[in-house]
Amino acid sequence: MGKAAKTWWGQKFIAALEDFTDSGRLQRGRSYSTDNRIKHWRVYDGKVEANIRGNVNPYFGVYKEPTYKVSVQLGHLSDAQWQTIIQKLTQRASFIAKLLLDEIPENIETVFAETGVHLLPNSYKDFKVACDCPDYEVPCKHIAGVCYRLAGAFDQDPFLLFEMRGLAPEKLVQELAKSPLGKVLSDAKSGTEAGLVPVDSYYTRPIPADLPQSMAAKHFWQGRQPLPGSIEPAQAAIIPAMLVKKGGDFPGFWQKQSSFIDVMEDFYLRMRKGVLKNV
Repeated sequence: MGKAAKTWWGQKFIAALEDFTDSGRLQRGRSYSTDNRIKHWRVYDGKVEANIRGNVNPYFGVYKEPTYKVSVQLGHLSDAQWQTIIQKLTQRASFIAKLLLDEIPENIETVFAETGVHLLPNSYKDFKVACDCPDYEVPCKHIAGVCYRLAGAFDQDPFLLFEMRGLAPEKLVQELAKSPLGKVLSDAKSGTEAGLVPVDSYYTRPIPADLPQSMAAKHFWQGRQPLPGSIEPAQAAIIPAMLVKKGGDFPGFWQKQSSFIDVMEDFYLRMRKGVLKNV
């Protein structure tokens, strides 16, 4: 069986399909989202093209295992609409941060609603699908299989959803990177990790100072300047974990339903508490 969508945006994409499709047909179509069924998969110019291995079906006059051509496309927004939406997205730091960390903000649809459109599909009118199989129902199980596969692809690459709506991912990243926060996150995401620098000690060492030739007894015992009345508290180490966050909540190797980033954050927190307890 194909993998169900894990992210909220992938699940909502499937939910839109389920709203106007028979559940039994969708369940049969889900089995067509696997590598065993999909012989060819291509995303080009905001459109998915796939070749699906079908079944022998004498009822439809199919006596030899066929290969069907399937295409799935979402309605594209106009350049003017995208220009307005991008301008609104780049005005909010929370949107910039989540998008550049491969996550779609849950309230992103509010920005699209202000322009009178939406990012995720919410009815059959948002889908443009085709399949050359003899099944007259739309969507057929082959189209459903491609949609399930596409929802899984959205989990791995949220920017693919923007591409399906007619906006090149490179264009979105370029616009987000124009802001100061976007530039920092974009550079960290696309750049190489900083190499390890060898050090002589893991602890702060005192800096030796030259003693004066002569010193009064008062200065020897009391010092030349008064000691500070308080010591500034040490700040906890901040680990950006950019390498972990690059893969998003569900990287390719992660098979669990829970977020990989959430699991790693909990792991680092417990490790930190354990280290501090033993200091």
